[in-house]
Amino acid sequence: MHYGDFQIHALHEGRFTVGSDKDFVPHSEGETFPKATLFISVTPFLVITPSDVLLLDTGLGEWARGRGVEYLTEGLQRHGVAREDVTKVLFSHLHFDHAGGGVYSVDGVWRPTFPNAEYIVQKGELDAPYGEESDKARDVVADVIEDAGQLHLVEGSGFLTDEIEYVHTGGHTRDHQAFRLHTGGLIAVFGGDVLPAPNQINLRFHAKYDYNAKRSQNERTRLTQEAAEEGQLLLFFHSTTSPAAFVEEGPKGGFRIESVDV
Repeated sequence: MHYGDFQIHALHEGRFTVGSDKDFVPHSEGETFPKATLFISVTPFLVITPSDVLLLDTGLGEWARGRGVEYLTEGLQRHGVAREDVTKVLFSHLHFDHAGGGVYSVDGVWRPTFPNAEYIVQKGELDAPYGEESDKARDVVADVIEDAGQLHLVEGSGFLTDEIEYVHTGGHTRDHQAFRLHTGGLIAVFGGDVLPAPNQINLRFHAKYDYNAKRSQNERTRLTQEAAEEGQLLLFFHSTTSPAAFVEEGPKGGFRIESVDV
C-alpha cells in the first residue's frame, strides 16, 4: 500500500505449525494440525521510503524446515527489489524466526543476505538470555553481520533518521524493540513480538514465551492505545489473518480493528 511517501509490502514467508521442539514446519491449506502445536504466519515487511529500502525483520530463512532465504528474496523481487538494494534491516530482536533470513549459507559458509545493508540491533540483544536454539541462531546472525562490518548497534530509544524511530520495549525479550516509521505526519508501527497479531489487541494475558510477560502486556496496551489515538498503522509479523490494521476505541470498551491489505 502507499502510506504517505512510503510503499509498504507484506512479504509472506508462509504459515507454520510450531510444537514444543520450536521447529517451524510449513503448513499447507487443508492440512490437519498436529496436536499441541501453535499455528502462526511469518511476515517480514518491505518499506520503500524516499531515502531507504527497509526490511522489518527477515523471517526464518534456513531455520524453517526445508526452506531457505529464497522465500524472502523472491518476495522482494516481486516488488522490483534486489538483495543488493536493501539499505537497512531493522531487527525487533534476534530470535531465529525474526532474524534467520538475515544470513544464508553457501557451501557451509554463512554470509549476510543483504550485502549493502546496515543491520539495526539493540545492543543488549547480543547477550540476552534466549534459550539454546535461539542462542545458536542469534550468535550466527550477529557474528556474520558484525564480521562483514554491517552491524549497527543502538541502545534505548531514539531516531536513526527523521523517518525511522526505534523504541525499546523489552517484554518479549530483555531488549526487544519496536519501530515507528514517520512519513508526512503519518506513523506506521511495527511491534515485533510485543504486538505480533491483531487477535491479541483486545486480550489481556501473560505469555509464557515472554521474558517479562507483564511488561510485554503493558507495551502491547500502550502501542495499541497510541495507534488508536493518533491513527497509526499497525504492522503484524505473526498474523494468520491480516498483516496490517488501523484501530479505534470501541463504544463499549476495547478496540475496533480495521484490517488493511499491504
